[in-house]
Amino acid sequence: MRDIADTIKAGERNRDTMVLVHNYCANARVEKFGGTGMIEQATGLPIGHHSMRCDFAPEGGMACWDLRDAVIDFYDRNCAGCQQRQPLRLPNLLEIITERDRALAAQEARDAFDARLAAKALEKRNAIRALLAPSLGAIARTLLDDIGLFDANRTRENFERVTQSARLAPEHFTPELVVYVSGLAKDQPWFAEAALIILDAVSADDVEIVALATAMLRWGYSDRFAVEKLLPRIHAVSANVIPDIVGSAIDVADPDDDEFLYGDGEQRISRNPAFLVALYRRFQSEVTAAIERMLLSGKRASVERAGRGLHALRVSDAKVAAPILRTLVSVYVRAPSLVSDLKDDDDRLPDLAEAVNDAFDASPQEVDGLLQSFNKGAPPSHRARVTMAYALAVHVGYNEPPVPATSPRHSLALTRLIWTPTVERDDKVLEEVTSAFRAGSSGLELVVRAQLDAFVGALFLLDDRLADLDAEKGQPGENFLTAMERSTRRSVMRGLMDKFVEWASEAAAGDDASVAKIIGMFDTIPDGRDNLRGALLGATKELSGDLAGLKLVLPHLYRALVGSSVLGRSYAATAVGELPYRSRSNIPDLLFEAFGALLWDQYVAVHKAAVNAFQHSIVPEQFRPNAAQAILNLIHYYRVQSNEDQFLAKCVRILAGMADLFGKGNGALRRYLIEVAMGIDPLYLRSDILSLSYSLGTEPEFAKLAARMIPHLADRYNQSDKAMNLLGRVTPDGLRANAQAFHDAAIAVLDRELITALGIVEAFLRADMPNEADTLVTALLATNGDTVRMRRRATLLRWPQLALRFERAVSARDADAISKASRAWSEAAAVDTQDKEDGRERRARSGLPF
Repeated sequence: MRDIADTIKAGERNRDTMVLVHNYCANARVEKFGGTGMIEQATGLPIGHHSMRCDFAPEGGMACWDLRDAVIDFYDRNCAGCQQRQPLRLPNLLEIITERDRALAAQEARDAFDARLAAKALEKRNAIRALLAPSLGAIARTLLDDIGLFDANRTRENFERVTQSARLAPEHFTPELVVYVSGLAKDQPWFAEAALIILDAVSADDVEIVALATAMLRWGYSDRFAVEKLLPRIHAVSANVIPDIVGSAIDVADPDDDEFLYGDGEQRISRNPAFLVALYRRFQSEVTAAIERMLLSGKRASVERAGRGLHALRVSDAKVAAPILRTLVSVYVRAPSLVSDLKDDDDRLPDLAEAVNDAFDASPQEVDGLLQSFNKGAPPSHRARVTMAYALAVHVGYNEPPVPATSPRHSLALTRLIWTPTVERDDKVLEEVTSAFRAGSSGLELVVRAQLDAFVGALFLLDDRLADLDAEKGQPGENFLTAMERSTRRSVMRGLMDKFVEWASEAAAGDDASVAKIIGMFDTIPDGRDNLRGALLGATKELSGDLAGLKLVLPHLYRALVGSSVLGRSYAATAVGELPYRSRSNIPDLLFEAFGALLWDQYVAVHKAAVNAFQHSIVPEQFRPNAAQAILNLIHYYRVQSNEDQFLAKCVRILAGMADLFGKGNGALRRYLIEVAMGIDPLYLRSDILSLSYSLGTEPEFAKLAARMIPHLADRYNQSDKAMNLLGRVTPDGLRANAQAFHDAAIAVLDRELITALGIVEAFLRADMPNEADTLVTALLATNGDTVRMRRRATLLRWPQLALRFERAVSARDADAISKASRAWSEAAAVDTQDKEDGRERRARSGLPF
């Protein structure tokens, strides 16, 4: 909800900015970049990325989520001093510009004030150094001068000069100079790191070094360097500073993901838990108390830091979280209520979640008990987080060894996840359960096999819930929204049933007793429970991998294929499509004959499921001609039906790949499929058109389909690769026969993708069609217009036009035409050079920092 509210505010801000843009100048307009989201559709607000445009400004600029950023950038580049402005009314975008300029002026004033204060402070420090200098020897005065130089100009070179002097000649740092260094570091954090190096090099008192290092950690300054100096002096660290330095110790032990991804080099990316572990061993109760305070801080960053600290300390003490276990679990579960700056309820707090998982591993019964106590009577957002914890507890990382069946953490968490959807009604909680099972059962096979009875029992209960949802269909008072919600819940229940069967069958595969337990369910399912029987057929994919499992599965699969239940036949068709190839030689032809009959089935659900399965199936070659005839029959039927283009496109693609099965009639079939495809909405051909070009591209009529599809493939964001690849599959004869269609396609895509339009010009030239190419370029230039904004594009279009005319003049040996074309080329080059220079100058005007 927080995200939705913020999104609506962004749309309202953009709406107000649009008004200011329109009021500023009649020539200015706002253009949208990208698609339209659901919130934008519902509210009508301009949400998303938008940019400012004007025909009197060159094409360019940027689109921003906050339109004000794009407007400021566009104004700086193009509007300041523009002679074409047509003001309309007040207020206008000058309000934004004035506000920006006022903010810049205020910042400059603050910077100047800070600079004056810094200069005065430097003068005072120089005066102190001047008083100290007479009491020092010559070399010590030189060292003091180096410190003054570093103070005035804090470069790395000056830093190295000061610190290297301490390392190479520590004896020249007199007591007076050491006292000065220590005092300066206490007041000036910028000098703390250099001072720590100096104090360490001159063997200063450990207490003084520890005091400075801990001060640096409190400041959040040079964590790693301070820890390096503290670790060998842990004996000098006092308990009262633990609350101030544990956070920095955690950051060194396990950096935040931002530091890991964006840190400045290997030093920040590396993890070093030694100091944190040393603190924990020496001050266990104080460190634990400090971490608990972080958990209770109510701030996301602190909560996540606490999680990283507990995770880093687990190598030293597996039960590090035991004293604060209730706090840890409570904060994770109740984060939506306890953490004020949580991104949203879906924020998984990954570092804290990892700590909860570590605790679950170390104390499974205790953590499970706490999760259940917090789950009882809790609001949905808290129950969802309980489910998140269980989902993480069953996760097995890539390449990790299989989990033993006796693992308490995995067994407890899996049991909770299995039974949760049988009693839970909240959509968010069910979504988390679905996500957990969607991740796959790899590594959990032994745990799942030990809980097959739970999966079997839960399947029956989920089927009961599915039946209840079906019974609600068409009830009085059910509006469109209620029907959508019921349909979504039904999909969730059905998906969970499929996942339960998938996990159970994967775990049972190879174990005769487990396979028999799953197959035995078929005999216990009462008549009429087709959803449950269909879901159970999903086990076919895994259980038919070996001969023993296949023998048990085949009778039930065949019975479903020829059964009277429409739903059962559709599920059985899907199961045949998932049969593994290695089992093909052991499957009787009778089963494939039964499957082929489903392609002729009169019921839509059945023959559609059969078509979907056929494209992935292992149907032997002798059954494929019958399948091809069935799919051709479906194309004849669905071609005249409305709202069936998606299924029709799938049938066309499948049959195009089997055209050779029609012998001498394959050419006529390909031409027929092209004709059918011409009537399909291009939306449903976008993903298949390139594969169709390989099976249908030899037919000259395919060029007509390609010309129709190119405007729907051109995409400036992906550089129109698919459109250009499709264009390359068109034969020269096809181009010549459909020149006007490709001409129209180039005009249609010009505004969206210049590369594709020029690609069609190039294709005409490759097909020896210079007149058509010249005509197309002339039309593109006319369509482009002669505005300032389109001048760059016009220049790019003019190059092929000038090249064509020059070649024509050379071929005709027309000296006047050659000279004229040469002059035009030179003039165009001069204009292009000037445009590029103007573009560089405009980019330099931007006041934005990027």
